[in-house]
Amino acid sequence: MTETEYLGIIPARGGSKGVERKNVRTLAGQPLIAHTIAAAENADKLDRTIVTTDDPEIRRVARECGAEAPFLRPDELATDGASMAPVVEHAISYLEDEENYTCSAIVLLQPTSPLRNANHIDRAVERHRTSDVTTVISTFEDHSYRWQPKSEGAKQLNYTSDVSRRQNKSSEYVENGAIYVVDTDLFLTQRNLRSGTVELFEMSERRSIDIDTEFDFWLAEQIMEYVDDER
Repeated sequence: MTETEYLGIIPARGGSKGVERKNVRTLAGQPLIAHTIAAAENADKLDRTIVTTDDPEIRRVARECGAEAPFLRPDELATDGASMAPVVEHAISYLEDEENYTCSAIVLLQPTSPLRNANHIDRAVERHRTSDVTTVISTFEDHSYRWQPKSEGAKQLNYTSDVSRRQNKSSEYVENGAIYVVDTDLFLTQRNLRSGTVELFEMSERRSIDIDTEFDFWLAEQIMEYVDDER
């Protein structure tokens, strides 16, 4: 094992409320999951990448795309209510128990972020490797004014009266779900992808699309046809 072993984990369950069978649905000529598998395989900074799924078809497609899919995860880790932490924990435990494989850090890559590429992954991992942080999370910059509904009237969350133009307000960043790099020991202790000392890795908003609806699929195809930036 290298000094710092980075394990890519691609979680893909068979069920989906927003878009049926979305992880194997065709996007720009390939199954959705294939775009993330290709990004991971082309990333120089990942030592290994696996797909964790409950679904035999997704497992087959992942393997056809060249990915490792060493197990089918338990059904209880594939429900609508299942959180990501136990899914990642199961993958780590499986590899250690069955293969005696351990890693220094995990790199979670959700297949619903098809515009995140190998360059993004490498830069996020390098940020984690060279910085004094435990966690790197991908984001995009956002200047929106945010509100929270209240029974006594909506509450403004991030507006200050001394900023008259939205473009002049302090930058805020939105988590986009594309990349999470976390120290393994910290994750297993906290069971949280957002724990420890966090550094943000900025991506462009167009590359931050997270596919959850039919419109997202359509929009992703339009962006993939024209996008030419590396952010």
